[in-house]
Amino acid sequence: MQWSKKTLMSIFIAAIMILSVIGFAFTFTEPPARLEYNNIAFAQTVQGLQAKINGTKLTFYYFPGQLEDIAFDEGAKVALEGTRVIWLSYDPNDLYASEIADVLYYMEQTLDTVGDMYVQRGLVNNTDYPLPEITCANATVTVPVLVMQSNNETGITHANGCITATAGSSQEVYQVGDRLLYQAFGVMD
Repeated sequence: MQWSKKTLMSIFIAAIMILSVIGFAFTFTEPPARLEYNNIAFAQTVQGLQAKINGTKLTFYYFPGQLEDIAFDEGAKVALEGTRVIWLSYDPNDLYASEIADVLYYMEQTLDTVGDMYVQRGLVNNTDYPLPEITCANATVTVPVLVMQSNNETGITHANGCITATAGSSQEVYQVGDRLLYQAFGVMD
């Protein structure tokens, strides 16, 4: 059997294409990088860091060890501890309003599903929005309010039942969100 140059070239190109697809498939079958923090295993995935918390697989942007430097006062920790109901609020005119809304929505879904916590979202200034107006004035000892906002400094403070989470950049909004969730689930102390 005689092969023409055209046939051999076609077979060669087809082989390269098939082998490249196989090679590409193998890159997705590599086991994810594993990290551990306080006896909780984290796996690096395309979506982010995944960990099983209270029997549910959750995805985070940051590893807890990366968030240890975020100031988190003891009053805020105590306010989150054992809370069954929390109000989440922000100003829709905030510099990082889009990022804050994204983080608060994820927190609401996660706390409601995994943390067995009732979450009510609201706005500090609800002009023209259907959400209720929720400010620190609504905070009580049993039902804390968490207000997320931009600020020059990143940190989490507490006063009179109100937890104030501040972020100095849009990236830090996501860091603060992860830090709050880790605290609520007892991953970080």
